[in-house]
Amino acid sequence: MSLNVKDTNTEKFGHCALLTYEDIEIVVTLDYGPRIVSAKRGNNHNLIYNREDLQFQRNHGHKMRITIEKSTNAVYCDDFPVRYSPMSDGVSFIQTLNEPVQLELSMDVVFDTDIGDFMVVHSVYNKSKEDVKLSIYTETPFCIEGFVFIPQSNIRETDRPSRVVSLWDNCRWDDSRLFIGDQYITVHSDAFGKDDAGDFRLIGGDFGKSRLKIGTNNTAGFCGYIENGYSLIKRYVHNRNALYPFTSCSAFATVNEDYLSIQNTSPFYMIGPGESARHIESWIFAYCKNEIHFDNEPGLDEFINTI
Repeated sequence: MSLNVKDTNTEKFGHCALLTYEDIEIVVTLDYGPRIVSAKRGNNHNLIYNREDLQFQRNHGHKMRITIEKSTNAVYCDDFPVRYSPMSDGVSFIQTLNEPVQLELSMDVVFDTDIGDFMVVHSVYNKSKEDVKLSIYTETPFCIEGFVFIPQSNIRETDRPSRVVSLWDNCRWDDSRLFIGDQYITVHSDAFGKDDAGDFRLIGGDFGKSRLKIGTNNTAGFCGYIENGYSLIKRYVHNRNALYPFTSCSAFATVNEDYLSIQNTSPFYMIGPGESARHIESWIFAYCKNEIHFDNEPGLDEFINTI
């Protein structure tokens, strides 16, 4: 089945590109970004969370940033218009920048059923005359009805630590929204929990809680979100021999009062003038035969092994 791409105007996101391939539908912003604000398969709902951004009056969506060496934050605003160029198997979205901007961001959506439903290729092009050392940082937000998960390191070392876990300032290890098991780390909103009958449902929770953010060296190279048996899995390559920002973590799970999210980073790259760096994620929609709770490691592991 061929890829179909068309321009569309939306009330919430403005000018966008609508991509359809088989039963997959993706919406990417063009007035700013690029940001993936909708991704769904079949008759299922959009798993990507969106909210109004108070600073730029933009919507959330999946986005990319860059982390410059020695910086403590992921920086570089994507509040620029976007042009796109169809390819044989996808679409390339490129920021339309004016000088003196020195770095150009692009995001390609490529459909490749051999490795997943589609790939999201995040690239940074160095337009300056100097070398730049940076890491590519992505964030995918989800609704609080489900939970996000990251596998523990699958590398076993003799008398050497193999699992790196980092907790952000003002976060607590005993936070009720955090579950650390032997195989997985999961994060959920405590707006959802077990009722008196033992069933998971919306129970209110403390919406005034501060952000919880935890990172790990995701050597397994996948992470995802599960909501009522419907899941979005992201796969990427973690390079054990490379230097990563944020204490060598390549995957992070976050929850606040509004949404859950998964963040991923590439290793640091030294990019010369006229060169570029890429971070590639394979996105897979999957369905769980059985209900999986955030603290059910055997069930989660069984589900992952079927994908």
